[in-house]
Amino acid sequence: MKNKKLTYVLGLAVLVVWGMIIYRIFAAVSANDDDSTTTAIAPVKEAFNDFSIPKDTTHLMLNYRDPFGLVAQKDTARFIARRTNVRTVTPTAKTMDWSFIRYSGYMLNPATKKLIALMSINGQNITLAEGQTKNQVKLIKNLRDSIKISFDGKTKFIGIK
Repeated sequence: MKNKKLTYVLGLAVLVVWGMIIYRIFAAVSANDDDSTTTAIAPVKEAFNDFSIPKDTTHLMLNYRDPFGLVAQKDTARFIARRTNVRTVTPTAKTMDWSFIRYSGYMLNPATKKLIALMSINGQNITLAEGQTKNQVKLIKNLRDSIKISFDGKTKFIGIK
């Protein structure tokens, strides 16, 4: 008997909730446009300018102590810049163009457990192990993400492309 009464109460609550939902749907669909109480005019907002750079108002104060206590505290307020002589270095030898050599990757030889570099020299694909030479290019070291090569008496690291 208890469950029967509870079922009727819960059924009535479901009918009330669904009645409110249906009433709101019909009220929204049949609402007149001339009802001025429900419409409000929103104020016009100015567009946000993403490209404007705000003025920097912060100042870096370097007058705090060293947290590790390794260096004595310096007075940063009285910094005197020293004039240093700057020499420009002009290369006497012609710089070499290494763009004809490209490092594409590597593969592992399962038998010898050695890395084999996959390279392109003047558009020709070749494979080299450390110490091998082909087209006057010698592979000195394979570091997986780059290789150290020697060509014409000069050495250079070339990264993977």
